[in-house]
Amino acid sequence: MQEEEEERYLQIIKDSNRKLVVLELLSNFFNHKDLVGILVRTKIIHTLFEKNRILDINKLELFHIQFTSSLIDLFQKIKKSKEQQYVLISDEIYINEDILSKLKLEIGESKFARQMQLHAQNMSRKIEELYQLFVSEKDVFFNWNDIITFSQSIQAEYYREITIEQYEKLSQLNKSVYENPYARFEKKLLGRLNILNFKIKFSCGLVCNNEIIEVYEFRDSNDKFVFVANEKSFYFLNEEVAKDIDISKNGSAKEEIIRGLKNKNAELKRELSVIKTTLPENVLEVLKEYHEKISSVDFLEELQNVDEQTNILKTMLNININ
Repeated sequence: MQEEEEERYLQIIKDSNRKLVVLELLSNFFNHKDLVGILVRTKIIHTLFEKNRILDINKLELFHIQFTSSLIDLFQKIKKSKEQQYVLISDEIYINEDILSKLKLEIGESKFARQMQLHAQNMSRKIEELYQLFVSEKDVFFNWNDIITFSQSIQAEYYREITIEQYEKLSQLNKSVYENPYARFEKKLLGRLNILNFKIKFSCGLVCNNEIIEVYEFRDSNDKFVFVANEKSFYFLNEEVAKDIDISKNGSAKEEIIRGLKNKNAELKRELSVIKTTLPENVLEVLKEYHEKISSVDFLEELQNVDEQTNILKTMLNININ
């Protein structure tokens, strides 16, 4: 009889240790203060029975039946659900990051900057050629094809859409001009370009119904001028006229997608960081009640009264985990 009691004691302690291991794993996963408190209290109860053989070991088994097993079942279900959510969110972040990498390669910001630098240099040469034509009045062939072809090749991806009204504000200016079969220049602008040795840089491109306007600025000043492609016209940019028009540096249309994906991933990462610790309200209530119950001074005395514990047990078993 004594040998059987010893075997039963050892088996209950062994089973209790197993439950402590599982409970500790769950506690580490969720990192919730009440679950940590329950683990600590459960270890105390286990140690109490393990070191005091005079206590009825059946009470430890009863304790685990009434409380620990149900708690473990509940949080294992929640853990499984959380892990599925974690994997889904992690996969979405990974897919978004992959798309972001590909889009960034397609945009090639440094490549675009270099392209526009060469485009501005080409435009500078064209303007100087036109200036010489105005000065000499020689009948020399002049070709816009390379300028126009390049602008048309990148307008869909990079140039900013503007309204018809904005297009008209920038293109229909009543200025004194020089004009020949190839181009039209505001007189003051052509003079300034000559004085500054035709040193210009590209500022931005605008488009309205496939009609292109390019904004340039002088390298040695903040003054800007516009090139109206279909008219081959050049005018100083009127800051007052352009105040409601976005003439900031161009970006790829894909950059909006990139910003959206970055914001989405930031939101997903925030969700991922709290997914383990966020618990449904009804679970939190059960957890708190359970922690308070096993932390009470008279708890061990109440273990034999199974009916008093059934409410918590039923609540645990009835919680739906989505």
